Amino acid sequence: MDFAWGQTAWPTVNILLGDGLASYLLDERIVWSLFILSAAAFIQATVGFAAALFGLPLLLWAGNDLMEAQVLIITAMMPQNVWSVWKLRKSIEFKEVLLPAAIRISALPIGIAGLAAVMTWSAAGINQLVGAIILLAVALQSLVGIEWKNAAKPFWVVVTFGSSGILQGLSGMSGPPMVLWVHGQRYSADRARAFLFSMYISNFLPQVALLGWRFGYAVLQAVGVAVLSLPLVMISAMLGLRLGSWLGDRWLRPITYACLVALALGSLVEPWIESYLGDAP
Repeated sequence: MDFAWGQTAWPTVNILLGDGLASYLLDERIVWSLFILSAAAFIQATVGFAAALFGLPLLLWAGNDLMEAQVLIITAMMPQNVWSVWKLRKSIEFKEVLLPAAIRISALPIGIAGLAAVMTWSAAGINQLVGAIILLAVALQSLVGIEWKNAAKPFWVVVTFGSSGILQGLSGMSGPPMVLWVHGQRYSADRARAFLFSMYISNFLPQVALLGWRFGYAVLQAVGVAVLSLPLVMISAMLGLRLGSWLGDRWLRPITYACLVALALGSLVEPWIESYLGDAP
């Protein structure tokens, strides 16, 4: 079955027209997307970050465009974020989330305008942009642990969460500036995780609404595919939590960083390799 997203408002429309549920579910791109989302949830539950950093380039390689990949990630990770915040609710006062969340949401339209421009690029150019953002994110993550004494000053709050909102709208990969900010203030592990998960929850509805306004019903279709992944995502998240508790950060974070760098470099150099091979006699 050759199914093009954006062709109809909902996946069920094609099913009702006779394509059949089985053939829809066995569409190669959808199958790969479901497994990638499950793997991204496993990684995030194991090390506490990297769902988008890990999942986005793989979803692009599976044949999704940048908007679809972004919607798949934020929708599939939403239940995990809500569950995590509920479990950690005693570690944070939610009034401290309000101002950063408002700044981040206010910057979303800038990122989504950038996304609309990027969507006109070639697939190779988009892959290279994603690779560059991942490398920047890994570089920022490497600074975690350094004390940031003036992080709470208004200027740095606006810079941190404004840039995070732009990155969220552009690519869905917005965690590293916030991770640097919370750990620079010496937040406890539970408080940091509760804060970050709260940020991800706060932008979900505004982001989906803005994307729907800009890109139309294709957004709803991507949400529908993400919903199909939720059973696998939740199972993967539970397994990842157990593995993370068993192995600890000492081994998992270096492995995760190595995988992210490999994905980023692959996204950056693949177009050049394909161009070279295509020009070879």
